[in-house]
Amino acid sequence: MSDIESIKSCWSKIKATKGIDFFVEHFYQHMFNHHPDTQALFPKDLAQQKITLLTTLDNVINGFEYIEELEEELLSLGKHHKNLNIKKEMFDDFISTIVSVANLSSDFSLTKKELTVWENAFRKVSDIMLKAY
Repeated sequence: MSDIESIKSCWSKIKATKGIDFFVEHFYQHMFNHHPDTQALFPKDLAQQKITLLTTLDNVINGFEYIEELEEELLSLGKHHKNLNIKKEMFDDFISTIVSVANLSSDFSLTKKELTVWENAFRKVSDIMLKAY
């Protein structure tokens, strides 16, 4: 299985196991519990933020084979994050959170290789976004 297929497979396992609502809810719980300094960067009502996160994840995951074509959009997203005063090191917090919550959301059915591919994919996305800093 290619890395791109693994990325999509991880997302499919998450959706099929506990669903995207569980994933998003636990993403923010995990982020705020393990990285409390990030909570102040988000609105109190996360409803719109959750929709934005899911839309972005779906676009990136389903279009990962076209990551170069998504670069302009990711740079714009990076600039937006910079304007929100999100620090560069917080991107690592995001990556560790998304990997942990992916594992939890799949009932720990993701293999080590899948988790590594998942982490590497979001590291690549973060690296592109960080070019805007």
